[in-house]
Amino acid sequence: MRVLECLVVVAAAFAAAAGATAATNVGKPPNHPQIPVGGFPTGIALNASTGTIYVGNGTTGTLSVIDGKRCNAGDARGCGQQVTAATAGTDPIGIAVDEVTNHVYAANASGTVAVVDGRRCDAATTSGCHVTPATVRVGVNPQFLAVDPKTHTVYVANSGSDSVSVIDGRTRRVAATVSVGPVPFTLALNPVTHTVYVTDLGAETVSVIDGNSCNATKVGGCRRRPVTVNVGETPGGIALDARTNTIYVTGESTSDVAVIDGKICNARVKAGCRRKPVRVRAGAGARGIAVNEVTHTVYVANTVENTVSVIDGASCNATVHAGCGRRAAVAPVGLSPRRVAVDELTNTIYVTNAGSNTVTMLDGRTCNGRVRKGC
Repeated sequence: MRVLECLVVVAAAFAAAAGATAATNVGKPPNHPQIPVGGFPTGIALNASTGTIYVGNGTTGTLSVIDGKRCNAGDARGCGQQVTAATAGTDPIGIAVDEVTNHVYAANASGTVAVVDGRRCDAATTSGCHVTPATVRVGVNPQFLAVDPKTHTVYVANSGSDSVSVIDGRTRRVAATVSVGPVPFTLALNPVTHTVYVTDLGAETVSVIDGNSCNATKVGGCRRRPVTVNVGETPGGIALDARTNTIYVTGESTSDVAVIDGKICNARVKAGCRRKPVRVRAGAGARGIAVNEVTHTVYVANTVENTVSVIDGASCNATVHAGCGRRAAVAPVGLSPRRVAVDELTNTIYVTNAGSNTVTMLDGRTCNGRVRKGC
């Protein structure tokens, strides 16, 4: 388990205790399916093209490979059948997928990014899962990643060196390094505007990188200092709804989510980056976050409460704030939930639970921004 992860959890726990708001599996809601995986699962990513879910197991340095076509909210027959893939490193946390090349990238605490060949290691083909993958040396203590499939660029947040490594996915080399705020942690990328948003855990900000001029083949813009957005304390998770051009950033110690307007704060337009974001309440220790862009639902993993907050993004986004003050629905999950992934095809929400070595599945058809009966 990473020291940075521990420190953030402790900070969030103290904040929750102070406000007397923390709870364990609030109420007695539905019993959501739990998928056993490896030790201390944190990062999770989905390849929608192959229906494969990859989960990073911290204590074993492996990826659990789950068949999302046979392990989802509507069909759990394949949930007990999974393989593991090597990462050639220790404590993989951040995971991202380039669906065009079918390469899976995993950030190892040992300072590398593993490149797993998804063509030979996915839900249908597992022959390459045990092959030692190629690795790319990056900065100190890499955390999470984001991929731009159009430029095949992998952006890696190096929390120990206050930088973002820009990897050329075709050559598997670091093309450039971007200086950002202290302790960069998570990233989100808008493939339309080619804007990379990076949470700076040590500065309560989000750095905004221009992916048009800072990518695998164009590095001129990588030397510019990114503009920042002030989002409040401990920004531990970030997700984007490209359809509404909204960036959602979790505050772990404040137990809420900042809502940023991507139309006026992006790679080309910076005027709105100085605006104070609207905020919406979540649960204690709000951390991992993901968006279902079909239902415009925002799912937030609350590490202290062992729950997921379900926010209606249709009424709480960059331009519509009417629903930001409403109380979010809450779904119980496993112990110490960390990260969230959404399969829009099966409408399944997957949540990694670091404390119980499981992945919880939520049914997005009955648990979303408008329908709460299944939460």
